[in-house]
Amino acid sequence: MNPLIALGAAGYAGLGIVSFLKPSVVPASTGLTAPNADSRTEIRAVYGGLPLGLAAALIANPNSATAVGIATAGMAAGRAASSAFEGRPSPNMAGFIALETAAAAALLIGARRSARTT
Repeated sequence: MNPLIALGAAGYAGLGIVSFLKPSVVPASTGLTAPNADSRTEIRAVYGGLPLGLAAALIANPNSATAVGIATAGMAAGRAASSAFEGRPSPNMAGFIALETAAAAALLIGARRSARTT
């Protein structure tokens, strides 16, 4: 597997594991809380299960890196576009935009390099 794709898989696996085991970390990163079982279950599903699924897809089929990279770029674009409604992103959100942009780039570059070698 291309190292950039492996890095993307590891990143999504890490996010999924942390979010699944410690769901309070996710809302705390934006100054919120998860006060009840339903909110923590939702976090485990969306921020735990979905990233773990993306990591598994990348491991099972590295050719999925293009689709996962595009989805990751979509998250970064959604956060960035939110500034049209909310104003300049906070440093925290700017950090998430940068991280998601870098992850998307790594996956897309890794997919392209992987395609060239096959």
